[in-house]
Parts: sequence; C-alpha cells; structure tokens
Amino acid sequence: LTGAEGRRAAGLTARTAALLLDSGQSTHAAVATVERLNELLGTRLTLLPTWSQVTLADTDGAVAAVQAIRPVAVHMGRTTLIQHRLSTVDSLTLDELDDLLEEARTQPHSPTWMFALAAGLGASLLALIFGAHHPPSVILVFVAAGAGGLARRALAERTTAVTQTFAAALIGGLVGALAVHLGWTGTARLVAVCPGMVLVPGPQVLNGAIEIAERRHDMGLARLADAALTILAISAGIIGGLFIGGTGLPLTATTDAIPLWLDVLAAAVLAMCYPVYFSMPIRTFGWAFLAGGLAHAAHWGALTWWHWNAPASSLLACLVVGDLLTPVCRSRHIPFAGAGFAAVVALVPGVYLFRAAAGTLSLLSEAHAEAALAATASDLATAIVIVLAMAVGLVVPHRVWARLAR
Repeated sequence: LTGAEGRRAAGLTARTAALLLDSGQSTHAAVATVERLNELLGTRLTLLPTWSQVTLADTDGAVAAVQAIRPVAVHMGRTTLIQHRLSTVDSLTLDELDDLLEEARTQPHSPTWMFALAAGLGASLLALIFGAHHPPSVILVFVAAGAGGLARRALAERTTAVTQTFAAALIGGLVGALAVHLGWTGTARLVAVCPGMVLVPGPQVLNGAIEIAERRHDMGLARLADAALTILAISAGIIGGLFIGGTGLPLTATTDAIPLWLDVLAAAVLAMCYPVYFSMPIRTFGWAFLAGGLAHAAHWGALTWWHWNAPASSLLACLVVGDLLTPVCRSRHIPFAGAGFAAVVALVPGVYLFRAAAGTLSLLSEAHAEAALAATASDLATAIVIVLAMAVGLVVPHRVWARLAR
C-alpha cells in the first residue's frame, strides 16, 4: 500500500494496537496482531510501544503513524473480539478493519448490577477461603464490596482509576470498622481486607511480569509502577476507613484452615467473578472455573499434605494454571492476563501488603516500634516472595508455550 492508502493502513494499524493495549492486552499480543495485519493488508510495519503512545515504523525506520494510549483499563471483550476476528479471515480491506475497530470500541462493559454483584460475591468467597465462619461478617463483606463496585462505576466518568479504587477501598475500611464496633473482632480484618482484595490490579501485574520476561523493561516497569500506585491507593483506603472508624489493621493475624472441598469450590466460583470484572466473553467462564479449582486443589495439597510454605505452594498452583490456560488462551484468543489472574486471585498476598502498609504507619509511633518493624518486614518480604513465585509460575509456562508455537 502506498500514498493515501498506505497512510490510512498505518493509522488503522496504530489504532488497533492502541485499542488492544488500552483494553489490558499484553505488548506481545499487540505486536503479534500488528504482524497479522501486515499479512492481511500487505504492509511491513513495526510496532514500537511505550507507556504513553504507540509508534509504527516502516521498513526504512521512518515513522508511519503515532497513536496516544493510556493502558490502565481492562476490557478483555474488546481484545478477544479483535484477535478472534483477525485470526479467522484470509483477507481484509481497510474499510472492514475500520468497521471492526468501531465494533470493538463500542463493546459495552459488564452491566453495573452484574459488576457490583460479582464484586460482592468475589469478596465474600475470599472471606470464606481465608476462614471466615461468621455468616453476618460474610454478608457484611458482600455489602461492602458491592457498594464499592457501585462507587467505582459511579465515579468512572468523573475521576481517575486510582481515585475510584481508593473510594471503593475506603468503603471497605469503614465497614470493617463497623464490624469491630459490632464485636466481630475475629473477622473484622476480613471485612475490611476482602473488599480491597478484589481491587488488586492483577492483569497489570501479570502483564508487567510478562514484559520483564520478554525484556521490554520500559513497558514492564511502567505497568508494575502503575500497579504499585493502585495497591498503595487500596491500602490507603482500607487503613483510612479503619482510622476514621476509630480502629486499625492488626499487624499480626492467623488464617483458619478450611476443608479441601470448600476451598476448591469457593476458588472456582471466585474465578468466574473476574471475567465479569474484565468484561470477558461468557465462554471464558468455564475455563476460569476449572483453572481456579485446580489451582487451589494444588495449593491446598501443598500446604496441608506436603507442608510447603506459602510461596512454594503458590508457585505450584500458578504452574498448574499456566500449563492449563496458556494453550487454551492461544487457541481461543483469550487474553492470558485476565484468565490467568482470575484463576489465582485468592493467592495474591493482599493481606500481607495491606498489613505492611499499616505497619509502616505504626512505625511513626515510638510504642512497640521494634515489634512493629519486625512484623512489617516479615509481611513485606512474604508478599514480595509470593508475588515473585506467582509471576514465575504463570510466566514460565506462558513463555514455554510461546516458544513451542513458533
């Protein structure tokens, strides 16, 4: 393509890559999509992504098109539609590509009522997995997380994603403080923490780890930095809500063990909540259910039967998920970051991260500073090691399958 057609093809290709990245897709998938468009359109463009824009270069290295991006949102339905459509056609005109992009752009998010219901159900299941046996507290978790989901959707057009996340976490902290005043001290921590757990930006963390593994360090570090900012906002919301309510997050706590059948069932149903958060197609729900159940069966067995520690158990569970979902995601054009995180969300060490944030603030007080420092350092180290183990467990199978597919 030359002249005006060539410029239009470059512009549409840049829009395609930008829409994928803005919807939560990995850079690797965006590069592969540009290569597929080169085949279909007869172009020879190279994608050069950064955190703020995508640039397309021609064979001479000259800039063919530039498109601004803001890769902080997640809408896996758009990416699935684009990649599935491009994989099933043998030819493509520029008008057809333009129509496809418009169809993908107008794909709706999950309905607000379904989003809030999934947020409440997901947080309640997390509370069960962490050992909440007090039915009123589980109901309170459901209400807090559902209200947080409604708040996020209400603020979606007015504020940034970080502000929305903070507001939802603040609601969880306030409801957690209410649980303390009601005398539910054994589960008050879960009432505050579980609504915050469903806010953790898993696809951003997982995509960042994949970028680092592929040596796209600039994009990977930018994704991880954005995820860290979101986690800080969640921590601030939870701790702030508890503080307003006249209480705080304990620096040490134990998690009650639950039976294998309950752990597996709760994790499997929990995994199906995340396709709702990410606006993924309904056909992904079954795979999320299967992968979430198998992951937690492996995790529970490693902890209970083999007496492995938490990082090693999380590594095993993520290896199971990575081996199962990577070929499925490749063949069915499902974004791996969304499906993979959905299956292992309950393993994310959000409790440790939130307690580490609370412990850091407690160091400002002179009372019991040594005990607080020890607890904070332990929580932070545990969280970092678990996150690294999960990243390795998910990324390694993903990379192995990618090499085998070449």
